[in-house]
Amino acid sequence: MVRRIFTVVAVDAVLLVALFYVLLDLEWRASYAASPHDACGQICSYSASFSYSLLTRFFSMSGNGVTLASPATFDWVQGLAFAIVILNAWFAYKVLQSRKSRSLAVEQPSEKSARNR
Repeated sequence: MVRRIFTVVAVDAVLLVALFYVLLDLEWRASYAASPHDACGQICSYSASFSYSLLTRFFSMSGNGVTLASPATFDWVQGLAFAIVILNAWFAYKVLQSRKSRSLAVEQPSEKSARNR
């Protein structure tokens, strides 16, 4: 039981660190789009936006009459969040299942001994 808890905590920590780096990457992309660029003499910048759907993300930049849009990509933030939720739900299910089986095992011998009296 304790080993399983440490495993879940370790996997949660790894997933949270990965989520942190994904969020840093998204922030970097948005800030790069908003910064002035050399291509137009340091005067043009773009406004970046993200649009989301279930497990997909679209990134677009618009400015100076030009709009650039990425194709749909896997949204790592949602994917990692789902992984964390599924992992912890599975762990909770296993813990509750083991507690239930232990409580049934404890109740059954006492009932048998009461019947034999």
